[in-house]
Amino acid sequence: MSAVEQIFQGSIQGSIDPVFAYVRAGRLDCPPGVDPLAAWRHLSGQVARDALDVEAHVRRVLLACQPPLTERAFGALVDLFLALGDRGRGLRRQLLDQAEPWLDPQDAHLLRVHLDSGLPRGTRLPAQDWSLFDSAVLGASAMVELQRREVARETPFQQAMSLLEYGDLEGARGMLEEALLDAPQDDEVLRELLAIYRHSRDDAAKAAMAERLVARHGAVPAGWV
Repeated sequence: MSAVEQIFQGSIQGSIDPVFAYVRAGRLDCPPGVDPLAAWRHLSGQVARDALDVEAHVRRVLLACQPPLTERAFGALVDLFLALGDRGRGLRRQLLDQAEPWLDPQDAHLLRVHLDSGLPRGTRLPAQDWSLFDSAVLGASAMVELQRREVARETPFQQAMSLLEYGDLEGARGMLEEALLDAPQDDEVLRELLAIYRHSRDDAAKAAMAERLVARHGAVPAGWV
């Protein structure tokens, strides 16, 4: 089964995609049936797109307070502190209390001494892998260094799958189309792209892609149906 088919059929099979999981008002924990790693990627994407999405920050910290993601708790808290500055002291304190069992004592102390002031931009932070924000600059230019490194290592197919996890069907389709034009023999890319056309019922996009393939390669790939 293709990745896109898993996304569309997940709720039927009992595995809920994180894009569709957080629908019940008032619930902040991760619902049963959601893969925690997929949920982490989804929430990290939300935080990266909108640094002041407080609900996404809170969900991300709470998710990191549960195995197998507890090593990420400090990074999730750092992002919350950087995003809020000196605002939301009560929220920051409550989440720090909840996450403290999973934190290195020195990391917990660093955050506690900044409860009133917030983490100022440019704060020298302990080395860790799970914070998204550059502590020196927070705003439009504060794109996530970790995400940049991860994306640079990903193939176009892997990047398209990440877009699907974030619910960006159109972006994933475009990336898969370009990948197939470059490598029409790639059966994995072909399968996922055809699945997107099928589930979105976008016959026009499929026909346009067939024309592009014929124009570049003289024929559509074997298995194009």
